[in-house]
Amino acid sequence: MVKKVFGAIALGVGSLALACPSVEQMQQNINKIFRVPLKVVDVRKAPIKGLCEAVVSFRNEKLIFYTDESGRYFLLGRGPLVNILDLKTGENVTAKELQELNKLSQKQVHELDKYVAFTYGHRGKVVYLFTDPECPFCQKLEPTLKKLADEGKIQVRVILYPLPFHAHARQKAVAMVCQHIGWKGLQGSYWNEERMEKLGQWQCQRGEELVEKSIEIGKKYGVSGTPTIITQEGKKIVGALPEEQLKKELGLEGNETK
Repeated sequence: MVKKVFGAIALGVGSLALACPSVEQMQQNINKIFRVPLKVVDVRKAPIKGLCEAVVSFRNEKLIFYTDESGRYFLLGRGPLVNILDLKTGENVTAKELQELNKLSQKQVHELDKYVAFTYGHRGKVVYLFTDPECPFCQKLEPTLKKLADEGKIQVRVILYPLPFHAHARQKAVAMVCQHIGWKGLQGSYWNEERMEKLGQWQCQRGEELVEKSIEIGKKYGVSGTPTIITQEGKKIVGALPEEQLKKELGLEGNETK
């Protein structure tokens, strides 16, 4: 009898230990700390025993907070020091979950075609590239994309997304649309002194409108920097990844074109 009682108590304690706070409770706790509009959309168990994760929506992007069962203490799953890593596989569990949470729907992916300035490549998997003609990280990634496109593995649909702190990026982006410059306009070497002098003459309303709408759609879908790739499946890939890692993210491994 005593064993049964203690067993029931242990089971009850174990069940309580695994309980996570409600969405409402987590929302109240977050509202006490943050002065920005964070909306809690889900609270569930995290991969690490004893932790829960709160899925939070902020500016059209979803983030993860890690919390205890009381909802009092939590970690923001954004920086590299607070991500959950699976030591067995080497996988960043947080990054993978965020990527899945922030996937675009098929309807949203198809909408991106309205904002494509030009396309490089004619076959292979379609990828949408948000890029800035003055972004050094973009220029590091783009040769890899060009190589994969030349090999027939991907088709790159370019959406020009000039960042405000790059001095001539917007003018260059508009000029690329107006003058039909294409892929070569993404290379820093293209913009020599002679072409820079013509930059003001190479502007047009059509280019201005497309670039402005491209910036708006990027913000709407949570593009916060360049380069950002969006796949046919709606997955976001951010940053200048090495070729092998990029191929893995794009699902190109084992699908070599012969």
